[in-house]
Parts: sequence; structure tokens; C-alpha cells
Amino acid sequence: MEPSKATSVNSRAEELFVQLFCEAFGPEKTENLQVQYPCVDIYGRHRYIDFALESPESKIAIEIDGETYHNPSKVSENKYADDILKQNSLVYDNWKVYRWIYSQLEKQPEKLKTS
Repeated sequence: MEPSKATSVNSRAEELFVQLFCEAFGPEKTENLQVQYPCVDIYGRHRYIDFALESPESKIAIEIDGETYHNPSKVSENKYADDILKQNSLVYDNWKVYRWIYSQLEKQPEKLKTS
């Protein structure tokens, strides 16, 4: 299965991330940004990374966490533990993992959010 390119996002938080990515690296670099990249956790379950950047030298996973679905005080203990398992599986597989939450993305300069 070939990963999709950054042409379709699933939330406002992911839209903001793509806008910030374009501002920082240029719109042409979104060709390298893969959306919903397939991976397998340490138990063999299939999962997806929100955004992935992969090269022969490194693998970077970027998770964009909406408060509703990933905030430990707003989700079940099982859901939170499952999110941590996914992250730890990526680290185990030599991915560098970066997490952003919606409120962090919202605090970016207004010009980035409206471009």
C-alpha cells in the first residue's frame, strides 16, 4: 500500500499543521509529507501516523492531537494507554515522534492560519 500525500487531512488541527508546514518549508515540500502513513505496532496491529516524513537517514512521525480525542483528562484510560503504545511502538521502530496539540497550533500567528 502506497502512503497518500498531504492532500487530505481529517481535522482543523491537521489543516493548521499543513499551513504551518508550508510556511516553514514551502508548499512544494508537502510532496514529502505523507498523510495517514501505515505502520504496525509492537503487537502487530496496523495503525496510521498522522503525518510522516521518511528518508534513508531518518523517519519522523508527527501526531496532531485534538483535545477531544487525545487529552488524558478527556478520554478513557484505555484510549490514552493505546495512544502511548502507538507512540512507543514508533520510537521502538526508530521513528522520531513529535506531537502537537490543537491549542498549540492555534497560538501561531494569525497570518499563518488565514493564508
